[in-house]
Amino acid sequence: MVSLLLPLVAALVPILTLPRILFYFDVTPKVAVLLIAAAVAACFARTNAAALGEFTRTREGRRLTVVFAALAFAAIVSTAASTNPALSLSGGNWRRFGLVTELALLAFILLATAGIAARPAALRTTLRVVAMSGALVALYAVLQYFGWDPLLPPAAYHVGEGFWTIVRPPGTIGHANYLGTYLVFVVFLAGSLLWSEPSRLWKFAGGAAAVIGAFAIVLTGARSAILGAAAGAIFLAVRRRPRPRVLLFGAVAFTVALGGFYYSPWGQKLRSRTRWYREDPVGGARLLLWRDSLRMATAQPLSGRGPETFATEFPRFQSLELARAYPDFYHESPHNIFLDELTGKGILGLIPFLAFTGLAGWATLGPRCRDAPFLAAAFLAALVSLQFNAFVLTTALFFYLTGALLIAGRADPAGERIESSSRRPAAVAAVLGLPLAVLFVVYAIRLCAADVALQRVRGLVDAGDAIGASNAYASAIRWQPPGVSSDLYYSRAMSTIVRRQRDLMAAVKAWQEAVQAGIRATAKAEDRHNAFYNLATLHGMVNNPVDAERSLRGAIEAAPNWYKPRWTLAQVLKVRGQLEEARQQARAALERGGDKHPEVVETLRDLHDK
Repeated sequence: MVSLLLPLVAALVPILTLPRILFYFDVTPKVAVLLIAAAVAACFARTNAAALGEFTRTREGRRLTVVFAALAFAAIVSTAASTNPALSLSGGNWRRFGLVTELALLAFILLATAGIAARPAALRTTLRVVAMSGALVALYAVLQYFGWDPLLPPAAYHVGEGFWTIVRPPGTIGHANYLGTYLVFVVFLAGSLLWSEPSRLWKFAGGAAAVIGAFAIVLTGARSAILGAAAGAIFLAVRRRPRPRVLLFGAVAFTVALGGFYYSPWGQKLRSRTRWYREDPVGGARLLLWRDSLRMATAQPLSGRGPETFATEFPRFQSLELARAYPDFYHESPHNIFLDELTGKGILGLIPFLAFTGLAGWATLGPRCRDAPFLAAAFLAALVSLQFNAFVLTTALFFYLTGALLIAGRADPAGERIESSSRRPAAVAAVLGLPLAVLFVVYAIRLCAADVALQRVRGLVDAGDAIGASNAYASAIRWQPPGVSSDLYYSRAMSTIVRRQRDLMAAVKAWQEAVQAGIRATAKAEDRHNAFYNLATLHGMVNNPVDAERSLRGAIEAAPNWYKPRWTLAQVLKVRGQLEEARQQARAALERGGDKHPEVVETLRDLHDK
């Protein structure tokens, strides 16, 4: 059953995006598809038991099952020990990759791998679907680069102005870096059709999908994906050893085609991106971010700070050097999958994750891997790319899937099997499967209903309807699963429409909603330092320096090396006549990166003149 669901999930998770319907339009529908698919799969206890029973009779099947069980156990323990268990349960708004989603992913991938091991023909169907859906996503990204986008405002992924404007097409994945990593899978999995398909039509379709996917990777400007694709291509060249003439022709054709586009008028935005590469050769904040992430991991090394808590916890560990170099950056993850595991789940989660990666990596070198060279190339290319990125659901789905298929592919069909009874697996599958199915379905329904209500809030805020927005947000809160919160967005949104209200009662209602949501956000938001700063801004709008100061000190406690609350606190203290401390806070703001902002320098100069 799961082998039949897999092509559907592999197609819908990358493609599905629902702007103007859902608030988190590129996250929630993907999570919902996986949860519902996992719930459906979990209901077939007898089928699952038979597939898992046969799968675990092989050495590779047992290893994969044990590793996945260890990953699930680590996620549960780290969530229970989390600094914010509710947030770890549901995950942050930016990717919703908490305990519920991870359990659904692990269960679905394990069942899908066991199903494909029993029905190898299902793999070809999945590869065909991946090629076609990936080609559509890549084509959409190409159209975004050229300025046509019916779904998203182009300004959201254009950076800079004038001649040096660059475009980072996100496709349907949410960000150019995540899109690039996903397309790495598409290129090599689609390329496998060109190699192994008997049908000329599917050979052509696979080749076309691989070519357009590679072109889209270049257009994303994602250096990590480009590096990963190059690593995968080198692996293929070494493993398959194509004829030198074919290899030379392919390399020359690719270089000429890419060079022609790069220096054409159409390649201007790509040349602008190259200029950015030269100005930032080390990849932004990553080196300092990795160092500070390791320091954060040592504070709770065994179980980690909890899944999805990085954005909340990291500001306390951010170094002065990182804050000074990148004062306006928001770090939602370590941008490295191993550091993400270590900071979130500690050594307990890192060890099985390393075991999974090691087993899959070893499988790429085994003799049976020659039957699936493109699968191995996809895994290795993505592994390289993900050293500079975090998982989102789409990339995690394909990473675990390709790795699991590689591990399972090492099994010898004629090898030794361990005798086992299917009754016990059937009972286990029923006991675990049905409650998980209920959990996944309920969670998916609540998540989608809350997102629909939140999108209605956005429309009502844009229309200036404070009363309607308040009622819609109350509905969103009722539907939101534990740990999900959009109070910070709602507080900011309601504060912007206060002055647009002609009705005094509506203006008062909007203000009350903004303040109440702002207070809740300081406890629930994944970026608590931003929540405290937002609340301070609200108090400042009504000349309430006492509460503004209290909120700013909360922001400083949550993010000691963030310059902005210290700079704002200096201005508040100046108004209250506390000039000496105001000067101290202004100097601290300047030290933490405020020298890059003329307004901070001016504040300190003005205080010294007092």
